[in-house]
Amino acid sequence: MQTIMQTTLAVAIATTISLAPAFAAGPKPSGGGYPTAAEEPAPAAPHYEWQYGYVGHHPRYEGHWVLVR
Repeated sequence: MQTIMQTTLAVAIATTISLAPAFAAGPKPSGGGYPTAAEEPAPAAPHYEWQYGYVGHHPRYEGHWVLVR
């Protein structure tokens, strides 16, 4: 039992020492909040997708194709 505790303590100390430089560097600036016009994805072309769900009050699934714009 004592060996397990010593091993756990050694791993915890090693992890703390290895992470110390990362915390010392301080926070990094974020990439910004909103995407610019160049980063926005182009609108997707209309296409069909398979959708399914419960039908009415009956416990059964029914699927159908839907045009997505």
